[in-house]
Amino acid sequence: MSGANANANGGAGAGVGEPDRVPVPLPHVCAAYIDDEAVLYDVARARPVLLNVTASAVWAAIDGERTVAEITSMLAALYGADEPTVRPGVTSTLVSFDELGLLQGVPPSSTT
Repeated sequence: MSGANANANGGAGAGVGEPDRVPVPLPHVCAAYIDDEAVLYDVARARPVLLNVTASAVWAAIDGERTVAEITSMLAALYGADEPTVRPGVTSTLVSFDELGLLQGVPPSSTT
């Protein structure tokens, strides 16, 4: 996945992979899951985005409440891997989602 569109978050990918960030999907992005993969459909832009197995798992974990650290931990447990191994993949996938304009502003978590 790649993209070069900056969005309202201060530039494409700005801070989206930080552990305390809470990614939130835009309301006009719908997901359809087929086996372990997904197709996102951006209604506002009338375009599909095809996701592989890993990106599908990251998208499914985004609920607007979980932090990047919590998503990383959840996926590490799901795949039986340690968090340092999973973290770069989660971060790069979130940056790609952000570059594609699929995420709302990504503020830091309100919990400390």
